[in-house]
Amino acid sequence: MIVKMFDLARDHREIKNKILDITEKVLTDGEFILGKEVRAFEEAFARYIGVKHAVGVGSGTDAIKIAGLASGLEKGDKVVTTPNTYIATAMSLSLHGIIPVLCDIETQTYNMDPDRLDEILKKEKGIKLCIPVHLYGHPCHMDEIVKICRNRGVGILEDACQAHGSLYKGKKVGGFGDASAFSFYPTKNLGCYGDAGMLLTDSDLVYENALMLRNHGQSARHAHTIEGYNSRLDELQAAILSYKLEHLDGWNAKRQVIAGWYGKGLAGTPVVLPKEEPWAYHVYHLFVLRTKERDKLMKYLADKGVTTLIHYPTPIHLQEAYRFLGYERGSFPQAETAAEEIVSLPMYPSLSEEEVGYVCDAIRTFYA
Repeated sequence: MIVKMFDLARDHREIKNKILDITEKVLTDGEFILGKEVRAFEEAFARYIGVKHAVGVGSGTDAIKIAGLASGLEKGDKVVTTPNTYIATAMSLSLHGIIPVLCDIETQTYNMDPDRLDEILKKEKGIKLCIPVHLYGHPCHMDEIVKICRNRGVGILEDACQAHGSLYKGKKVGGFGDASAFSFYPTKNLGCYGDAGMLLTDSDLVYENALMLRNHGQSARHAHTIEGYNSRLDELQAAILSYKLEHLDGWNAKRQVIAGWYGKGLAGTPVVLPKEEPWAYHVYHLFVLRTKERDKLMKYLADKGVTTLIHYPTPIHLQEAYRFLGYERGSFPQAETAAEEIVSLPMYPSLSEEEVGYVCDAIRTFYA
């Protein structure tokens, strides 16, 4: 049996006719940039998350960048985030002279450790913003993070690029901080057919700044108030995302079922299964195991036709691009250990119970 890590073509077949109808409508309307479809999706997604404003942009990377700059970050300011996230969490802002400070993680959720965050904010000067990452679709400990940051006068930008629909104590992530960023990359729980992203905020000032920053600094047509970028969500992707948003909760529920199949099928094996805290609703953007035999297991599964990946094999502080930060191997032991042991199994809404059973049987055979 061949089991892909993602199967976007299979997921697409279920909604193919509706997507074709949407595409035909947008093409017929002849409006492609920052039109009614973008406005409709911005309003719908803001309602879904439970915030006041949403700004559609070109990617999740741009959502982090524009949210940070719209919040007032300037060259030389510092932001604190985790080392075991996708590089864009740091690079989207470090390219503008904003300095990443890194915080180690919890061993079970792989998210920012609030105790370590508190220690960092006590000793590190110049941190203006905290960027907790709701990694793999599991929410961070937002009560603790918000309390710590508020006590220190540090803003919060949630990186929710992997956590569409994830809940912390019954409330959707993306609405706890001063702003949040989402990605609609094709493999995300809410994905489009290209690159797209969105930032959300309750702040009128951040919202107005973001509107200008995404569109060449324009405050009105041909009136450029600030220097800005070309990062605009297009009409076609917005229209498709509006339709897909209606199905997001159902697709997330399927991911929960699939995670349950994995949990049952792998019970009693030496692998460490993902942890879902009792206060969390994990949307399983990824289903990530830990095992000390990671590389051998991945090769064995590949020989059996099962695709696996590592998210992410090299923490930020060990990347060549970030040597200038001055961290060394051993600086963040929890993140480094996780990076050596994690492996992502296939996970997407149309994955069948038979396919999950095949993957689990292969893993059980490997350990037998």
